[in-house]
Amino acid sequence: MVDKNEIDKLVSCLRQKTENCYKTRRMCCSESILYTFNQGLGGGLSDETAIKLGSGLCGGMGAGGGCGALNGAIMAIGLLLTSGPGGRPKKKIRAATAELREKFQKKFQDENCQVLIEPHKDNHQARLRYCQQITGFSAEVAARLILQYRPQLAATAEHDFLKDRDSKLSGLLKKFLPF
Repeated sequence: MVDKNEIDKLVSCLRQKTENCYKTRRMCCSESILYTFNQGLGGGLSDETAIKLGSGLCGGMGAGGGCGALNGAIMAIGLLLTSGPGGRPKKKIRAATAELREKFQKKFQDENCQVLIEPHKDNHQARLRYCQQITGFSAEVAARLILQYRPQLAATAEHDFLKDRDSKLSGLLKKFLPF
């Protein structure tokens, strides 16, 4: 049995690492979530593949549609709840996805990127801070749901990776240097 405090610390690390990847401009919202969850919880993808999968969701799926952070978190749920023994537990994935969307709607009142960022459309820095908050929230809720269904992931989590933080400069360098 995994200790609740250990789960809470891991959820916090996942959120903070995701926000750091977004804040240092290494990645957009969805890329940050998929990269962090894949690497931190053992999703089995290469870093490059995880980032590529999230890239089409950036900026409201590239066209101001559904929130990339929310959809990236849903993809992380799918990735990590289908990994390991048991294959594809569709009921768990659907339940976790529904709960994530419900909590997201309750907090932000919408799932559309354009609607969410409308109050900050004229202030780029305010929009970035707000998107970081949305990204962090989505990561935190997804982490709790994933660990609720697969608590054993806490024992194999990559804690050193999750605790590592980039400065804006190192984030930019990593963005432009090959993996």
